[in-house]
This record gives sequence, structure tokens and C-alpha cells, in this order.
Amino acid sequence: MPTSIEVVDVSLFTIGWSLGWFLLWNARTLPAATSDGRLSVAVVIPARDEAHALPHLLQPLVEQRREGDRIVVVDDHSSDGTARVARHHGVDVVTPTSPPAGWLGKPNACFAGATATTQDLLVFLDADVRPGPTLLDDLAAQVSESPDTMISVQPWHRMETPGEQASLLCNVAALMGCGAFTPCGDRLAANVAFGPVIAIARSTYDRVEGHAHPDVRAQHTEDIALARAVGRSRVYVGSPDSTTFRMYPGGIAELTRGWTRSFATGARSTHWWLAFATAAWLCSIAGGWIATPWTYPLIALQVWILGRRAGTTRLLAALLFPLLVVAFVAIFLRSSIMLLSGRDVTWKGRHVDPRGR
Repeated sequence: MPTSIEVVDVSLFTIGWSLGWFLLWNARTLPAATSDGRLSVAVVIPARDEAHALPHLLQPLVEQRREGDRIVVVDDHSSDGTARVARHHGVDVVTPTSPPAGWLGKPNACFAGATATTQDLLVFLDADVRPGPTLLDDLAAQVSESPDTMISVQPWHRMETPGEQASLLCNVAALMGCGAFTPCGDRLAANVAFGPVIAIARSTYDRVEGHAHPDVRAQHTEDIALARAVGRSRVYVGSPDSTTFRMYPGGIAELTRGWTRSFATGARSTHWWLAFATAAWLCSIAGGWIATPWTYPLIALQVWILGRRAGTTRLLAALLFPLLVVAFVAIFLRSSIMLLSGRDVTWKGRHVDPRGR
């Protein structure tokens, strides 16, 4: 007969493990456009020292550009050949002023690109995104259907080296925390967005002042702040054969700096019940196998399945999931400490106040 402690342990694990399936039940992808006609699109790419990444982004974009579209790379005072690479691919280059007081670099670059264009639809893309072949058409269709809603996509994360696998639980937790991938769909979704791919009608962007909004321009999680300013957002996730990205090819050090920059702030912007449910899932995989060792294969299987919905997930990484938990906890604690202490986070040569001040 199991003891009462064993019953409690199994019950708590079952609840937390089940929440994982609930929170990432359906990693919905961006629906394909059903019409050939669409709004004219201005693609704005804020880029700081992104010469190595831009070719993977620009070539597919140029191939799907239509008459009336414009692609603008905002060269945010790069020290490499970012502008040269952009011009080589036949797109426009804009150089913004240095960020004014009260502005961060990326919002300033995004706003400079937006104001340099006139198209009906604005699409903001990070330089490390590798777009699917119909990304612009598909985004335009969604914005046309809901012009007062901000559309965003979290690309499928290509994690090609063992060190990059440390992002696995960070990716999964980010998708869980938005609440959009449960069986309830948007009914439980938080009003957040994913910064790598954002689409918004210019009329809506102008109505809320875009990246010049006081609550957006000073935030390093400007994607979430812009979604809150707009008031309505809808999120999707990429897939291996559509929109992907490779966030931190530099490995553990770059990965740690990148997630530290946004993790705790993003968690603070999540609805409390989604944050609680995500934390409960993480606790179940962190401690369930210690309290009840036979749960180890169940956790590894879940990490492998859910991880593949967010990005590249190696079977060995799933089997060694306790190491992923250690990496996640270390990154989250580092991000939280910097947020609470107000210590600057260094990103691409700039110091960023994690509190957005």
C-alpha cells in the first residue's frame, strides 16, 4: 500500500505534468492566405551588427515581395557590414539617430523604419528570422481579417549545437506563458506578442503612436508593451518547414545574455494564472522524478514532444532534462536578480536597464 506521502507526491506530479500538455496542447501555425490580393507591406528590419544573419532573411523576403511593397533594413549604428549586405540584396537602408533620452535602441530603430515608409501594413522582423515562402501574404491576410489586432509569430527555434539546447525549456515556457496554445484557444490568451515577427495595420500603429508610445519606447520587451498598447493580439508559432530562426549561435554565453535580457520581465507581464500553471509544470519536471523515480521516462517523453513544438529538440537533451532544468533556473534567477537590483543588462554593446527606466 502506498503511503500518504507517496500519494501526495504522485498527485502533485500528475497535476503539474498534465498542465504541461494543457498549456502547449496545440502549437498553432500561421494560417495560409486564401486570396491572391493583399495590402501593400512595409517590412522593417532593425539590425545592429547582423551582417551574418541578413542573407538568410533578405533573400526569401525579396522573392515574395510584390509591387508596392518595401523592405527596409534599419542599420542601428552597426560596426560590421550590415548596410552593405542589405544593399547587396536590393533593399533600402535607413540609419536612425542615436536613441534619444527615454528610448532604447530597438524601439528607436523600429520607429525610424516605420516613419520612413507609407505602406498599409507594417511587418517588423528580427534579423535572425528565416521566413517561410508565403510569410508576407499570410500575415497580410490575418491583419486584413482583424485590422485592430496585432499579429505575431514565434519562429520555430533552430538549435543546432548542444549548447543551444539549453534554450529548450525557455522556448517551451515562453509559449506556455502566452496562453494561446491551450485547448481554449484565445479565450485564455494573455495580451502579449513575440518580437521576432510582428504585423500590424499602419492605421492601428499610428493610433497608438507605435514604438513612440511612452510605455513602448523604453522597454526591451517592446513587443509585449506594443501588444498591450494596441489592446488586442493574436500569436502563432512557426514550424520546421515555415518560419524559423536561430537565436543564439554563439552558444551558452550569448544565450544566457539574451534570455536574461527579457525573461523575468516577460514573466512579469504574463497573467498570474498562466505564470502559476507554467511554474507548476516546471516544478513537476524538476522534482517529480526525484520524489517518484518511475516518472523519469514520462517527463523525458513530454519534454521531447513539447520541445519539438517549439524548436529543434534532440532526444539526448530530452533524456538529460534535469540539466535543462538547471539551465532554465539559472537563467531565470539571473534575470530576476538583475530586474530586482536594477543592474544593467549588456546586449549588443549597449547597457539596458531591465526595469525599462
